[in-house]
Amino acid sequence: MTIVRRSVGASRMGIALIVFVLYGVSVAVLVNVPIPQENKDALMLLLGNLGPAIGAVMAHYFNDNRRPPGG
Repeated sequence: MTIVRRSVGASRMGIALIVFVLYGVSVAVLVNVPIPQENKDALMLLLGNLGPAIGAVMAHYFNDNRRPPGG
């Protein structure tokens, strides 16, 4: 494993963690904090855009098509 591959792998993991933390914080704010009506659209837009990002992270880490047969 070269340094470049290790750096790319660490970057992907970091981006995945950031996406999950952002989504979790957004949902926690939506549930626990009273949001003014004028700011509710921005929060819904953020949640709507983070949903596909979480799907992409899950597809990357749980995709079985990359593994060789029997592994």
